[in-house]
Amino acid sequence: MFINQVRKVKRNRTRIAAWKQQQQRKSNCEPEWIDLIRRYSIGSHIHGFYQLFWPTMRRRMRLLWSLALLCALIVLIYVTYLLAERHQRKQFHTIVDDSHWPIVNIAFPAILVCNKNHLNWSRLPEIRERYNISDAELPLVERALTAFDAVTTSHLDVFESLREEPLETLNHLNFTQIVIEMAWRCDEMFRECSWHTMAQNCCELFRPRRLPQGPCFAFNELEKRPSAETGLGTGISFRVMLNADRHAPANRESKGFVLDVVEPGVWTGFPRNVPPHADLNIGLSAVYHFYDSGTYSLDSNQRECLMDYEQDSKQFLTLLGFKYMLENCQAECQQHYMLSYCNCTLDLFYPPSNHVACKLKDLPCLAAHNHLLQNFEQPGEKSFVAQKEAGLICDCLYNCKSLTLLTDMRQSVFLPWKADNGSHNSYLESKNRSIFVTFYYDKGVILVYKTSLIYSWIDLIGKRTLN
Repeated sequence: MFINQVRKVKRNRTRIAAWKQQQQRKSNCEPEWIDLIRRYSIGSHIHGFYQLFWPTMRRRMRLLWSLALLCALIVLIYVTYLLAERHQRKQFHTIVDDSHWPIVNIAFPAILVCNKNHLNWSRLPEIRERYNISDAELPLVERALTAFDAVTTSHLDVFESLREEPLETLNHLNFTQIVIEMAWRCDEMFRECSWHTMAQNCCELFRPRRLPQGPCFAFNELEKRPSAETGLGTGISFRVMLNADRHAPANRESKGFVLDVVEPGVWTGFPRNVPPHADLNIGLSAVYHFYDSGTYSLDSNQRECLMDYEQDSKQFLTLLGFKYMLENCQAECQQHYMLSYCNCTLDLFYPPSNHVACKLKDLPCLAAHNHLLQNFEQPGEKSFVAQKEAGLICDCLYNCKSLTLLTDMRQSVFLPWKADNGSHNSYLESKNRSIFVTFYYDKGVILVYKTSLIYSWIDLIGKRTLN
């Protein structure tokens, strides 16, 4: 073994001596920079690079190594291009982050309840005395209040009947305040309230709340009570009274209730009309969606969502005193359209703000533009969605942390006229109709989705290299 090592050393010495003689012969005819490259390549750690300048390397092998290095360089440029292109596109993907996140981590939804007839007409004499309404003014006041009794943001045409009336004579009256004073009170609308199977005072659970459906009531909007219990009867239960004998006599619209379920802090959602002859059991479930912190460095347009602190974004628009949410942005946008059409907004539908409130003389203008205030239109959808009327173009984005509430409504239709040996018509004409409503969680966990930047096979190569 020792003899072999000696032979190997002698052989290497012979090669080095031959290389030195060759360098001495070429030193006179080669430029200094080539000699510098050769010296660098001999000690270089770049795999394959030193092979190009190895003194004993044959030309054929040198050509093959040159082709190999050229291919490696092309692959490097291509991979770099893919990385730059992916970085420029900023593509996302959404995955299930947690399929069993405890629902107790979120607040129980805010429950919104409205009587489709907004006003308690029995308080009209009290209002007349308080505001010194004369006999000559009373008929016009009654027509105006009848319109307010049925108005919603999607039904502003009820004010069309006031177009030819001398409304300027009543501009000194604040009809928003009058409507609030005539609206139903908690003890007039609710009975048999319970929370978590425990009987509660209804007026400690429900608070007055303005909505696009008019004066209503809200449960759990401010308190944000959580709930870990599931199953029928474990949430909020209450009986809501129709009080048909105290409705505006001239309002011929259909009677009933409006129910809505929203996340606390959201102004409105997707209200549902409920007839006054069916008890309701409404199961609730939720889906939570968030964008991870890796997306926060991107512009909101690329991310297609907004954080609460991004108030400098041009898409940031919300109701005064409310956090940014898609629904709040759309509500504020709708007010801006009212201001652009009629120079005022109907403050009965929105929280207090700095916008100019409509007076009685402005209401026919809202009725004339009712068809333009019905639908929300996403920017750029005209080419793909057939529309009969123009919509409200509101450049609103979702909040980067959004909760979607799902409802499973089951109606228990009852036939009280059979129990009382009466007729269907006699029940419809009765004055004391009511329905019993229960909201509860269907299950104790929710599905959580996470959106993040895409990691492609290029990232996997990078991670393997680091490891």
